[in-house]
Amino acid sequence: MEKEKVKFVEGAQKKGIEKENAEDVFSVMEKFALYGFNRSHSAAYSVVAYQTAYLKAHYPAEYMAAVLTRNLNDIKKITFFIDECKRSGIPVLGPDVNESQMKFVVNSKGKIRFGLGAVKGVGEAAVEALVSERKENGNYTGIFDLTRRVNLRSCNKRCLEALAMAGAFDSFENTHRAQYLFKENNEEATFIDKAIKHANQVAGKNSMSQHSLFGETADSIIPDPKLPDCEPWSKMEILNKEREVAGIYISGHPLEDYKIEIDNFCNTTVNDLDDLKRLKNKDLSFAGIVTSAAHKTTKTGKPFGSLVLEDYEGSTQLALFSEDYLKYKHFFNKDSLLFIKARVQPRYHQSEQFELKVHSISLLSEVLAKCVSGITVQMSLSDISEDLIDKISKSLKKNTGLCKIKFAVYDTIEKTSIELPARKLKVDSADFLKMISLIPELKFKLS
Repeated sequence: MEKEKVKFVEGAQKKGIEKENAEDVFSVMEKFALYGFNRSHSAAYSVVAYQTAYLKAHYPAEYMAAVLTRNLNDIKKITFFIDECKRSGIPVLGPDVNESQMKFVVNSKGKIRFGLGAVKGVGEAAVEALVSERKENGNYTGIFDLTRRVNLRSCNKRCLEALAMAGAFDSFENTHRAQYLFKENNEEATFIDKAIKHANQVAGKNSMSQHSLFGETADSIIPDPKLPDCEPWSKMEILNKEREVAGIYISGHPLEDYKIEIDNFCNTTVNDLDDLKRLKNKDLSFAGIVTSAAHKTTKTGKPFGSLVLEDYEGSTQLALFSEDYLKYKHFFNKDSLLFIKARVQPRYHQSEQFELKVHSISLLSEVLAKCVSGITVQMSLSDISEDLIDKISKSLKKNTGLCKIKFAVYDTIEKTSIELPARKLKVDSADFLKMISLIPELKFKLS
């Protein structure tokens, strides 16, 4: 470094820089040299980057499982990386007591299985008890088999309830999630309470070595409690329970049934509303689910309301006052799926600040019926077959309604197309679109 210092100072002086200033600059670089080894650092990080890229390219599921595990306690990052998995075509399955580990793992079919450690209320000791017993004595056949086999001090009632809500018992035959938390005949005990009590009774009998005259164990002497007869949870209830114990929706999303509406009629996302200045004077349309809503009163006694709206990417709070609130307050309900049209405009007497002026609110389920007057079904000439025509015919017959329809056939080779209006046929836009969207050969345009 001393040799380099001489070269540096002399070179600086030739450029008209005073010796003292040159030495000061070099001393700063000299201190950095105690740590900075640029070439070796670059080489090391290049190797790490190459190895990481190689793993992601050749073992994508394993790579993403490791990334998810690395962020096991960060819900926002888990949500982000699960979305990344979906975009990459890597399925992420929900938790399963017969397949899941503490961490996110890849199963024999190349799919990522949700880690039990990411479920709230399921501690490390509980996961260890479940997994070690499963490895030693095989898969669990049902809730009674599980409660008889695992250590219930580690895997307690709270843990079992969380597992049921997250769907970890879905592989058990002839049961559904609602049964585990159901209380019969106004009893305080849930079905999980009864399963735990039953397991303790069996364990107590066996520990006392009480056998029948025929040598039967307590397992066969004490019958399993009867499964409660109750209605399964709705899709929304299932998703809300999952979110309660995992922090995210696992088996789906409340908005996924409205992909057509969102793709065709929304021009922004909830996340974009964080920067209204960028959207000034623009007309916006967006959709989401109401995760919370409140009806309030101002200090002057005037009613107003606020709600938190969430979509796939984020959430935002909206507040309505005066006539707007009175007009739309019936939409301020938790779990409502809404479609909102609004405009970003300057605040009154505050031209440098912007607000979202809501013009209309409607249920997302009503968007197609209100906004679609015609559907053009598009198909390639090369894709037309008897099977395709049969599928279209069945879709038309099952979904009659008031929406006009026409067909557009295009030839990619000759680069020509023809439109065929169906003068006598009209369809229910929502049901028909959902049906034909499942046919890969067909595309559609709305008017």
